[in-house]
Amino acid sequence: MKKLITLLLILALTTPFVMAQKGLSLGANFMTLSSSIVNQNTWGNGHEYDYALTFNSSFGFDAGYNFTEQIGLYTGYWFTNFGQKYTDSYNDSDFTRKLKYKYSVIPVMLRFSSSENTVNFLGGVGVLIASMRQADQEWLKDGEAYTQTGETIGGIPFNIPADDVTARYNKTDIVVNIELGARIIVIDNLYIDASLNFGYGVKDINAPEYQIPDTEGTYNSSHNAYGGFKVGVAYILFGE
Repeated sequence: MKKLITLLLILALTTPFVMAQKGLSLGANFMTLSSSIVNQNTWGNGHEYDYALTFNSSFGFDAGYNFTEQIGLYTGYWFTNFGQKYTDSYNDSDFTRKLKYKYSVIPVMLRFSSSENTVNFLGGVGVLIASMRQADQEWLKDGEAYTQTGETIGGIPFNIPADDVTARYNKTDIVVNIELGARIIVIDNLYIDASLNFGYGVKDINAPEYQIPDTEGTYNSSHNAYGGFKVGVAYILFGE
């Protein structure tokens, strides 16, 4: 990592002056991320499990427009996975639980980039409009499928460790996203963005009938959260 940072600084200081352009750009991106669910919901299981480090990924297409050489808006269409892994031991048994959420995401981001060198500062802020396509769960007890029956707020029995739990979540989430990194201009009209991204979902992801109180008898809303490293490439189709 230190060698990479040093190389980027050398490029920024020694390469010829390159100007970014205003105009429409199209591109693609990939992000590896560490996701989490703030305030877990075990749906009346009676236990809250220890959190485990959870990795997911995102990829998609971008479309942007720079109003000036430094400021622009971009949107796109991404396929993004969030979720959380858990582990715990009690009653002489080991438990693991994994939740994975598959979202279709439309970003709406305001971006700023300096334009004095080949390597430039990149910053952005905006929201991700996330639509859930699928929510999967794997809940194991001593390596075998775990079973337990619970009841929703309406008193309807259900299988707590079911595999498909899509119906237990709200269909949309709004994620506030912050982006910080570097824009590398490869040639005229072609650039690569490398950035750290941090996001937090402002909506409760749990569907109303599954907003079940925790082990202390209170309900706390659950939220998506993540931090990731994203790499994107884009080409300016036309501009000034």
